[in-house]
Amino acid sequence: MNYADLRWSIVQEWNSDAKYTNEHLIEIGAEAGIEIKNVRADRKSIIAKLSDGMITVGVESGEYVVDGLGEDCDSDVNFKRYMGDLTIPAPTLKFEDSPMVTFEEMGMPADDDEEYSYEDEEEEELPDFKKMSKKKLDDWALDRGIELDRRKTKAHMIEELNKKM
Repeated sequence: MNYADLRWSIVQEWNSDAKYTNEHLIEIGAEAGIEIKNVRADRKSIIAKLSDGMITVGVESGEYVVDGLGEDCDSDVNFKRYMGDLTIPAPTLKFEDSPMVTFEEMGMPADDDEEYSYEDEEEEELPDFKKMSKKKLDDWALDRGIELDRRKTKAHMIEELNKKM
């Protein structure tokens, strides 16, 4: 199964407020060793982070076999629609640990591939921090593991964020 299909099946299962509260989802993640740093995060962000973490844990334990990212497949498109304007976390799954996928199959360089340039890889497009509220700025940073102090001015928060990136 590819990563996108597996992620979408988890999202569909967990997206029921009646079945899973945010607190319960965070507890499920904690039991699997997945830390949610921002417990005030949007439900979709929590589910996205947990689904990625559960896939990684599942691959490491042998429960799942992932044979590719599944970029632009129906499940990937559905997930992107589901997330909307929220930042989509990059997969943490390391395909070099999976016996089913090689670096070349993923379009990534092998260790001895001198022709590949890391500059060719797309970087995450940064939002305009000045247009974000302090809360959105703090949430965006927390989703990337960066803690900011919301008691400070927005300008200071942006300066601190730029230093930590």
